[in-house]
Amino acid sequence: MMKSGRAERKRRKSIGVAVILCTALFLSACAGSEPVQEQTGQAADWQTERQNRDRRTKQDSKTMPDDEEETSHINLDDHKGKIVVAEGGDVWLSGSLEGQVVVDAQEDELVHLYLEDVEISSGQGPAIRIEEASKVIVTLVSGTGNTLKDGTDYSDYEECPACLFSACDLTINGDGTLRVYGYYEDGIRSKDRLKLLSGSVEVHARGDGIRGNDGILLKDASVDVQSEGHGLYTVKQGADDRGVIEIDGGVLSVVAGQKGIFAASGLYMYRCVCNVNAVEEKVKTEGEAYIADGCLR
Repeated sequence: MMKSGRAERKRRKSIGVAVILCTALFLSACAGSEPVQEQTGQAADWQTERQNRDRRTKQDSKTMPDDEEETSHINLDDHKGKIVVAEGGDVWLSGSLEGQVVVDAQEDELVHLYLEDVEISSGQGPAIRIEEASKVIVTLVSGTGNTLKDGTDYSDYEECPACLFSACDLTINGDGTLRVYGYYEDGIRSKDRLKLLSGSVEVHARGDGIRGNDGILLKDASVDVQSEGHGLYTVKQGADDRGVIEIDGGVLSVVAGQKGIFAASGLYMYRCVCNVNAVEEKVKTEGEAYIADGCLR
């Protein structure tokens, strides 16, 4: 009987250890791939904290030029090939171009592009290529529809494989619409931070749909991504929210051939509606994930 009792206690102890290990593995898997969905009552504190940490700048909210006389107006219908924006300031673009718009300003200059019914089709490389500036803001002028298409020949543009490519911080705002077709690889890509604030953005890409290496912020925008790679993607980690994906308000729809949303750091989703479908995983994060109840579908 003593031997039988010890065996029973040993068996129960083994079961307890197994349960603890399974629980740990489950929680680890949740943190790394399918994050636990926060309940509404628990969400209040972190949501308040995120809302108080507004990542928009004064320039991010600007949707009209400050001075019309100081604004450079470019009718793309009057040009062919490559157009270079070499100085900071407000640049108003309209019309159609078979070619490429290049931003190559000084590293301390802010460039603000306004798109008014713009259609750019590039036979080689990105449709808009931002080489240098302190920051670039792209405003989708209210009531207008804009389209960007890249080419499949990137032999001279291997370091900027996206239809809308930026080597610096990039913000997209306004109440117009933007359709991006990345026929070569990515749709929209920034080597630094990427913000989509208001407006309607539709991305089709053979690679990743929307990629911000240092982080992505979607706020009150309507975003539709169809990509063969990841839908939303960040790659870096570090202080000051580097690698974070934050979706605050608006509507997001993703159909992805790999992961729907991949955050190299933290993930925050609140006050939004996100329909995500992906071949691999809907959501994966290498950091903490906070998803308000009802956001992820």
